[in-house]
Amino acid sequence: MSNLTGFVKRLRDIMRNDAGINGDAQRIEQIAWMLFLKVYDTKEQDWEFADDDYVSIIPAPCRWESWAHDKKDGKALTGDELLRFVNNILFPVLKGQDYKEGDEIVVAGIKVSSATPIKQAIVQTTFADANNYMKDGVLLRQLINVIDELDLSDYEESHAFGEIYESILKELQSAGSSGEFYTPRAVTDFMAQMIAPRIGEQMADFACGTGGFLTSWLKELEKQVKTTADELAYSNSIYGIEKKQFPYILCITNMLLHNLDVPRVYHANSLLHNVLDYTEDDRFDVILMNPPYGGSEKADVKSHFPSDLASSETADLFMSVIMYRLKQNGRAAVILPDGFMFGTDNAKVAIKKKMLNEFNLHTVIRLPGSVFAPYTSITTNILFFDKTQPTEKTWFYRMDMPEGYKHFSKTKPMKQEHFDKVREWWHNRQELEADGFPKAKCFSAQELADNLGYNLDQCGYPHEEEVVLAPAELIARYEEERASLNAEIVRVLEDIKNTLVSNSKELNIRYTNACGRLAEISMRFPSDMQKSLLQYAIEGKLVEQRAEEGTAEELFAQIQAEKQRLVAEGKLKKQKPLPEITEEEKPFDIPESWKWCYIGDIFAHNTGKALNRSEKEGVMLSYITTSNLYWNRFELDNIKEMLFQESEIEKCTVVQNDLLVCEGGDFGRAAIWTKKEPIRIQNHIHRLCPFFPICVKYFYYIFYLYKNTNRLVGKGIGIKGLSASVLHSIKFPLPPLAEQKRIVARLEELLPLCDRLKK
Repeated sequence: MSNLTGFVKRLRDIMRNDAGINGDAQRIEQIAWMLFLKVYDTKEQDWEFADDDYVSIIPAPCRWESWAHDKKDGKALTGDELLRFVNNILFPVLKGQDYKEGDEIVVAGIKVSSATPIKQAIVQTTFADANNYMKDGVLLRQLINVIDELDLSDYEESHAFGEIYESILKELQSAGSSGEFYTPRAVTDFMAQMIAPRIGEQMADFACGTGGFLTSWLKELEKQVKTTADELAYSNSIYGIEKKQFPYILCITNMLLHNLDVPRVYHANSLLHNVLDYTEDDRFDVILMNPPYGGSEKADVKSHFPSDLASSETADLFMSVIMYRLKQNGRAAVILPDGFMFGTDNAKVAIKKKMLNEFNLHTVIRLPGSVFAPYTSITTNILFFDKTQPTEKTWFYRMDMPEGYKHFSKTKPMKQEHFDKVREWWHNRQELEADGFPKAKCFSAQELADNLGYNLDQCGYPHEEEVVLAPAELIARYEEERASLNAEIVRVLEDIKNTLVSNSKELNIRYTNACGRLAEISMRFPSDMQKSLLQYAIEGKLVEQRAEEGTAEELFAQIQAEKQRLVAEGKLKKQKPLPEITEEEKPFDIPESWKWCYIGDIFAHNTGKALNRSEKEGVMLSYITTSNLYWNRFELDNIKEMLFQESEIEKCTVVQNDLLVCEGGDFGRAAIWTKKEPIRIQNHIHRLCPFFPICVKYFYYIFYLYKNTNRLVGKGIGIKGLSASVLHSIKFPLPPLAEQKRIVARLEELLPLCDRLKK
């Protein structure tokens, strides 16, 4: 698997042209069932070689080798014939339905009973909810041929399978909006290493996705396998549950490639079981997990938990499941969002209280932002605990961004070596400070409970740049914070009612603080949502990409050609080429059809005329200053006039569709001149005139976002300003022109809704 990105790109490019596939989630599912059948066919060949009596559960016409493999004899199924086979025979048969012609059964559907070996029963389970979305049989054949190129008999290539899914998610970036987050391999490996697996132990992941934690566990455990008995223990050491269909398919496939012929991985929902009914047989020595978070569960799900633990938040419920399913003396490592750490609603407090009282929460590792880029911006933590004794003390360690990294990204992911300092500290624990703030600190359980109110948000990130959450994540956090504060207000009112001490100073402070924080987050939310939508838009996630609209590279070439024409005609001075934007300089990932550019690549630029009251000659013309320029509008009640020389007029004149940007004061403030009548500008305003027709409003929104997330850096001693050189070097993502317009249209539907929330 020398080029995983190239492999995934080929698959994606084929599917983009198929009218039946709508969005990245469907592309992933399409790839998933094909990969499963390819891998299963490879494993069946091994099983047939080892066992002369082996009989496949898949009827001969439906085995990969029979219908998918192109023998280059001109007889491979394609076009409508291939579609008919996949839709009318393959899928029904693998789901358990007979294929008939009249009353005659031509191909019998696979039959599964309690006696069916797991390695065969998984075929029907895998296809129970799978779908073929493609409508073009020729494109489907092309896709099958690319997947059939995988040489799974090669050890290195087969064990790179887990990376295939990682690459799929990285290339199909909007998958995160479907709830699919791939936990980086560096994180799963670190957690497995710190847990230190032992032969004979059983490990579980109750939301296992594609099996990242399972494979990291197996990789660590494999080092200890010496005997046949060890091999058997190794094969029986994992247990997984996954709710979603296509991650489940890929997890099964992944386990088969790791030589687990009978993987104990089940397609189910871990939350649909009463936690009080678990017995010792349902518990595990080790639990490694990154539970789903941000979701909201219905009342019937909450009913499976004790009333004090019955949260609506998915991650909270999984924490309860983990605590009820961990064996005595068992160990666990769990990834949880910051919201769990500082949350004060009844359920979160009850969960944290139960953890400190019944488990030993010995270590919390605070992870830096963007660990899960590009799928989510939610900041997370790893909680290490065991069921040996109540917590006496908890160590907190803040893992800072590695040197030279501003953030992790698709091209600069987290690596195993980034945990080296954490490992060093782990085995030699001591309290640390960095820039006057605690980086590692130990708290007693009593401090966490009594003094901090079960707030585990300790040793956080004091100098973090503003993180813009995705819209769904921002809404989930807002709802969580609001619910927590409302719960606190209710508790205070209940305390007042029960004690009839309405003048209690402590209760008054608690009530005032909770109401004040509630008002604060409600006031902040609309602006945060605006920024979230804008960030989502310029990451290419607000609207879909359409292959027929071309690429930004093509648009960029047109812009540069027009720029060179203007230079050749003497209408524009030749500019010094701007340096190439390196991978390290790109602040976030964008779609492949987009391009990172500089403002100076797209716009001609100049400032206006400085006021010179000593001038006596020229043409008296009106002009605007920064006092007339506001965000997305102009106030023209106090237009001034001054003399302009004939040679100055053209340079200082603004025409319709020019983007104007403040140089000083509230530098970066911008608006588009939309009037047909031209106007002149003073020297503290930058005029940006595009070389080529583009959607200028898209660039206005970039300035608005950058300014309001502190990404525009002013220069100067004392009063900061946006110099011409800084302006030229601002980096931004360039989409194809048609997509720019669709982004703006969508934003202008959504942003006014945020303004309504402010009222």
